[in-house]
Amino acid sequence: MSETLEWIAQRIQQRRPAFLITANLDFAEQASRDVELHRILIEADLVVCDGTPLLWASRLIGQPLRERVAGSDLVPKLAERSAREGWKIFLLGGEPQSLAMAEKNLISQYPGIIISGSYSPPFSPLHEMDHAEISRRIKNSAPDILLVAFGCPKQEKWISKHYKELGVPCSIGVGATIDFLAGKVRRAPDFIGRLGLEWVFRLCQEPRRLTRRYLNDMGFLISQLLREKNRLPLPASSLGSKSRESVPNSQPEIIVWEGSLIAGNLDDLSEPSFSKQFIIDLSSVTIVDSAGLGHILRILRRAWEQGLAACYVIPSSKILSVLQMTRLDRVIPFRPSVKMAIEFLQGEDVDFLPEAVLDESEHSLLMLMPQNLMKQNVPECLRRITKEWSKRPKLKVIQLDFSRTHSLDSAGLGLLVKCHRMVRNRPNARMHLVNIPPNVLNVIRAARLEQTLGILG
Repeated sequence: MSETLEWIAQRIQQRRPAFLITANLDFAEQASRDVELHRILIEADLVVCDGTPLLWASRLIGQPLRERVAGSDLVPKLAERSAREGWKIFLLGGEPQSLAMAEKNLISQYPGIIISGSYSPPFSPLHEMDHAEISRRIKNSAPDILLVAFGCPKQEKWISKHYKELGVPCSIGVGATIDFLAGKVRRAPDFIGRLGLEWVFRLCQEPRRLTRRYLNDMGFLISQLLREKNRLPLPASSLGSKSRESVPNSQPEIIVWEGSLIAGNLDDLSEPSFSKQFIIDLSSVTIVDSAGLGHILRILRRAWEQGLAACYVIPSSKILSVLQMTRLDRVIPFRPSVKMAIEFLQGEDVDFLPEAVLDESEHSLLMLMPQNLMKQNVPECLRRITKEWSKRPKLKVIQLDFSRTHSLDSAGLGLLVKCHRMVRNRPNARMHLVNIPPNVLNVIRAARLEQTLGILG
């Protein structure tokens, strides 16, 4: 907890936008089903453990986390420090009455605290929210800390989409914390919290809402524990990892890791220069543990931050099984050979705008969608699709072809909904999504938009 508070203080001092995730067991279970949420988990600047079952699980698999850092504990401590330091806080989300009471209680309990703004936007799906109005209010109040209480995964997806443009040094999804601060939901007594049974206390308060969720979460925990226990190695001493870098002038840059990708070996591994696209060849890696997985993700995350494309080569069935077990095979770009990885990266260089193919005999317009349909390119993609459809008023069918798309986020979902509405405005016109890969379908289903978008099965 103390390290988390210091981390937030550093971000406020640096004035660099960042977001923090407090992940509990339900978050982990949802991320196992929702590939967009999984990617956000990887992209977060800091992830802390907000769940005693996750602490227990980490000990059982031999990789113990040191402490639970719950959002409901973090926010009061953050409020106390904010009152001393003069940090400004913006409260976003929750019901209007709860939000007003939470703000009143914070001001009463922490004299000197600065609540620079609060807003409870009308409830609506993420892709239908008035993002411009929310952003305007936050920017006008210029907070140091943004606390978002939309519930998981909506709050994490909203933060991921907006935190950079907002410029807030630290954004945190706080879930039910607004209700705790308002006194609407009671916190468990301290002795229950120390025993790790706060979840039991909450279940007794809201059995109808939480029983099914907790059963699903415990089923996920048990099944995932069994998988990890069998496939992730226990902490071990260094087994002599080797690494070497390919010819510096090669295009793209290629790094080869060999031996054991485990705690104790990671500092000896070569890293890419991050000046151009790169490939990391894991074909000679014999074993990987959770620390090794974390290292793989840190390298990938740094590439994403700098707008670089990267790919891993993973032909080993053993390493691939670990990625599948952790479901990272849905998020990490990898190919079975260096040649195929190079082809993948060459594809990343193509124009990101949708390509139009006209079939006049069928009165149909086919739009080939980009590899990544995400916030960065959604406005221009929407403009291109709208332009191609509008200049052909006699067409009745538009098909969006996702055969080469492997990433879709909430902004991409918003594009699909807008395209659907655009087509519906033309009498007897239809929109079809074709060649949908699993990752894209996963995000659509997580948002419960498959029926709206006409996806069957």
